[in-house]
Amino acid sequence: MIVSIHQPSYFPWLGLLHKIHASDVYVLMDEVQLADRAFQHRNLFMLANGKTKFLTIPFARKDYRLAPLSDLKIADDGWREDHRQFFRNNYRKHPAFGQVMPQVESYLAVSYETVGEAVAASMRLAFDWFGITTRVLRQSELDYDRTLARGSLILELIRVSGADTYLSGTGAKAYLDESLFGNGLSLEYQDFEHPVYGQYGAPEFVAGLSCLDVLFNLGADGARHLLAADIALQGSNSLPAA
Repeated sequence: MIVSIHQPSYFPWLGLLHKIHASDVYVLMDEVQLADRAFQHRNLFMLANGKTKFLTIPFARKDYRLAPLSDLKIADDGWREDHRQFFRNNYRKHPAFGQVMPQVESYLAVSYETVGEAVAASMRLAFDWFGITTRVLRQSELDYDRTLARGSLILELIRVSGADTYLSGTGAKAYLDESLFGNGLSLEYQDFEHPVYGQYGAPEFVAGLSCLDVLFNLGADGARHLLAADIALQGSNSLPAA
């Protein structure tokens, strides 16, 4: 059984969806602290002129580094209307806007109390659009040693998930001790090359945007086909279990 472990992200980019789709189980890390420059509470979207802009869910900054993402309060509920207007102003001419925007509107009609709640809801919606049926386990609901960090924490979460294979992003090579794998536990690194798709109004293709950019351009059927084709074409770099 393959497990991937990652922080949640506001309407995540294709690379994260690719990794989750290739997994049997996904551990959603909602007990980590928010990082200002990370993509937990924000993501990158395209303006009508082809340039890009971050949309952010504002959070209460007092002692925010002491609180897990699951408990971090949203500072200003006006972000929902700001994001709605952005999508309407910058994506309304895209081919699948009429198909996708009603569900985005429904998502933005809900008043979320915490950043973690709002981000997790955006991911569930993305999973539905892309046809991702991977089982999701919340870190906050698991019974594990909460004194651990980084590589040791990852190994502990693999253990409690019941998986025998860990699918990791290549960035984890900096802190994962590969010698700890073996004895029935294998490590695979994600092999992901961003697919190119038609981006309405863009002078040249921009990679790494939120999955909503894919959806507004291709619709749900096109997005599912794009991700499924990418999974079929790409493999992983594996360290086999001993």
